Amino acid sequence: MTNSINKVEPKLTTLQEVIYTDANRYFDGVIKAINEAEKSIDLEVYIFDHDDLSKRIVEALMHAAKRNIHVRVLVDGVGACMDFYHIANQLLKAGADVKIFHPLPWHLEQWKLSLSHSKGITKLLHLAASINKRDHRKLTLIDQRSAWLGSLNISQKHLPRKNKGESWRDTAIEISGTDLEPLQMAFDTCWHKSSMKQSALYLPHTPFIFNFTRLLRVKQRKRLLRRIEQACDKIWITNAYFVPDKHLLEALAYASYKGVDVRILLPRTSDIFFIPWASAYFYGKLLKSGIRIFEFQNRMLHAKTFIIDDWATIGSSNLNRRSLHHDLELDYILQLPESKLKLERDFEDDLKESEELDTNKFEQTRVWQRLLGGLL
Repeated sequence: MTNSINKVEPKLTTLQEVIYTDANRYFDGVIKAINEAEKSIDLEVYIFDHDDLSKRIVEALMHAAKRNIHVRVLVDGVGACMDFYHIANQLLKAGADVKIFHPLPWHLEQWKLSLSHSKGITKLLHLAASINKRDHRKLTLIDQRSAWLGSLNISQKHLPRKNKGESWRDTAIEISGTDLEPLQMAFDTCWHKSSMKQSALYLPHTPFIFNFTRLLRVKQRKRLLRRIEQACDKIWITNAYFVPDKHLLEALAYASYKGVDVRILLPRTSDIFFIPWASAYFYGKLLKSGIRIFEFQNRMLHAKTFIIDDWATIGSSNLNRRSLHHDLELDYILQLPESKLKLERDFEDDLKESEELDTNKFEQTRVWQRLLGGLL
């Protein structure tokens, strides 16, 4: 099964995993990789803002396209900024390919960049029917030899305040020296609107976690719940938009009752103002189960990481209904012991910037927010 127009045979070396919590270092690394690309660049992202950071990335992509690198950029329709059509035109004139995943129906100027080839009323109906299905993945794939993924969008918000950003706390990873064909397959399947069910059948055993079919979503969900229930030592969760369902709540409570060290790190404030209220609605049950909840202070926590005993992931998935049922997501299971250790240390460092909720005092605090959260 052929998945890529410019398929690159990977030169496998020693696996390398570089974890980033510094957005400047991450984006500097991505831009350097783009500048050094030899054959292909595939960039897939949920949000593509129009700011100083995106200008640097667009410039690097344009230079790459002009030196005959096969450049493809895929941006979600909700995350595409109001000026993205002009950004896309710049890239197209330089020789890059640009597409938008399910443009919002009222953004007529973006229709011609849609993955769908339908026209007129047919396209309108298709986009309206697909409005709840979003591409939340964050991926940069260079020459099919190095991959960059995690929770960072193309947005200056992730940068430190001294760089005109908002110092969002994120986690991302650079991966090389391993088989990245599954990433290429997942990107190509979306890009070409190929049969996702067929592509899923060809997915090899891989440390990458995909959810682009219903079957994959069900499998991954069952595996996660089983890991939580079978945990022996610890479950440490960092998540930006935590709105768990009944099954996840019960699995976490069960693990805590068994004596597993369950800690959940969440944002105190969010870019979506009501998310902390929705999360707080579940705090009471979690705290009564012996689960420790920490709220990250002073800046936005946007990372999505999981540590269950010696199993750990970095990616784009949130623990809410959108990620579980609607959005395309991408996560990676860490393979190297030193990477898992670093993720644990990063979690412990984040707790130093956080405030732990007091079980006894919680019931008397933020009552109206929890009530609204329950309604939401």
